[in-house]
Amino acid sequence: MAAITAGMVAQLRERTGLGMMECKKALGETDGDLEAAVELLRKKGVKDKGDRVAGEGLIMAYITDGGTDGALVELNSETDFVARNDDFKGLARLLAEKTAVGKGNTPDEVLADPGLKAFYDETVRTIGEKIVFGRLTRFNAAAGNTLVSYVHNPGGPQTDGGKIGVMVELSGENVEELGREIAMHISFAKPRFLSSEDVDAATIEKETKILTEQTAADPKMAGKPAQVIEGAVKGRLNKFLGEIVLLNQPYIRDDKKTVAQLVKETPGAALVRFAFFQVGEAVKKAEG
Repeated sequence: MAAITAGMVAQLRERTGLGMMECKKALGETDGDLEAAVELLRKKGVKDKGDRVAGEGLIMAYITDGGTDGALVELNSETDFVARNDDFKGLARLLAEKTAVGKGNTPDEVLADPGLKAFYDETVRTIGEKIVFGRLTRFNAAAGNTLVSYVHNPGGPQTDGGKIGVMVELSGENVEELGREIAMHISFAKPRFLSSEDVDAATIEKETKILTEQTAADPKMAGKPAQVIEGAVKGRLNKFLGEIVLLNQPYIRDDKKTVAQLVKETPGAALVRFAFFQVGEAVKKAEG
């Protein structure tokens, strides 16, 4: 029997939208022949989705009643039309709930639940389009902390999902409203890091190099002393950090204060971490 490689399994998953174990089993039954495996699965009612890319979809959030466990998931489809389908939304809600209360750290691990996997496969067959459980993140809040989520869905309920989803963890008492304000801010401002200390050295080094070259080429800086140029670079770097660091960003409802200052207005509150998902970020969409 031919060896079944991870690459072969990945190819079959792309063709069918099925899970890793099902694809591996089909390849084993066909001695590693990809086309034969596709044909075998087609006979079982699975459609060959070819090289189509699932680059549309929904972000769905779920937080338990106690506000201690939560998840964001991305469920991808080929078209936005399918992403508005009630069956698709129901599947995304269920995946978010199962992720929040479970222990799976990857889509495959979450779908290891036989009942959930059966429902997932049946929904994919019913919809008839390539659907991919793209990614997930789960927060289990520390004792006493609170989770808050926000899904950007203009004109629709949060439970229908949206193109952007955010989850934040905060410490302190009575922080739900603050958490919602910050989550909405994140959906708009799209920060990459929580604090300046979280920005990795490689990002700082790369941006400093770019800014140094830009400043040196600026006609207004011609003939200026080195310390003046260095000061200009530092100022531009601080501006860059103000754009990508959440706590440094101007608050969207009042740009005269930063998010850090907003947090301080709630006594005892602190922002612990956040997650930001936007549909298609992790998917290479088909050209044209």
